Amino acid sequence: MKKCKRCNVKVDEDTKICPLCRTVLTDMGGETVTRTYPSIKVDPHRYNIIKRMLIFLSILSGVTTAVTNYITYNGVVWSAISMAAIIYFWILVSYSIKRNTNMASKILVQVLCVSILTAIMDYSIGYSGWSVNHVIPEIIILANISVLILVIINRMYWQTYVLNQIIIAVLGFIPGILYLFGLIKVPLPSIVASATSFTVLLGTMIFGDKSIKSELKRRFHI
Repeated sequence: MKKCKRCNVKVDEDTKICPLCRTVLTDMGGETVTRTYPSIKVDPHRYNIIKRMLIFLSILSGVTTAVTNYITYNGVVWSAISMAAIIYFWILVSYSIKRNTNMASKILVQVLCVSILTAIMDYSIGYSGWSVNHVIPEIIILANISVLILVIINRMYWQTYVLNQIIIAVLGFIPGILYLFGLIKVPLPSIVASATSFTVLLGTMIFGDKSIKSELKRRFHI
């Protein structure tokens, strides 16, 4: 028998994760139970073959684009975009298939990966600033709104989104800081991103109260 400390329920099932909040269960001892539902078996041999084929094709594509770019070089390192896209693909696939990872965490990874990818694209084709002036601030705005929607939809378990929500909100201040230092020339997206982040943080602190502190203590073991 196992118990979820967050939901305060007992789980009579052969699983390590709470089916309600996805928290790791505490083993209470007692009888060993069998799995109620049949487990889905995946052929590891077939999976490994497909994985190795994709890795081989990814490396081959990266080398091919780098060599082609070197031979036909005209001042633009466009192969960096291709390689960044391949790396982004692998991060996206490997992180998205983790069933125990909540949606807010996946949004955070997307924000970081897409921001880095667009910055690489901007610098590769001759830096004009469109990545930091427009794309990255707008991505952060959308991420803040997306996590806020998740919190509204899943009000009962919104504490599981708190840490990622705070990280995304903090990232939203970066465009505003870059604008203050003159590194960003278009003010509106950066100001909106910073204002959105401030609003999200303020709302989290006001409405979260003790729940935020307990969640952060649990995350950082303090």
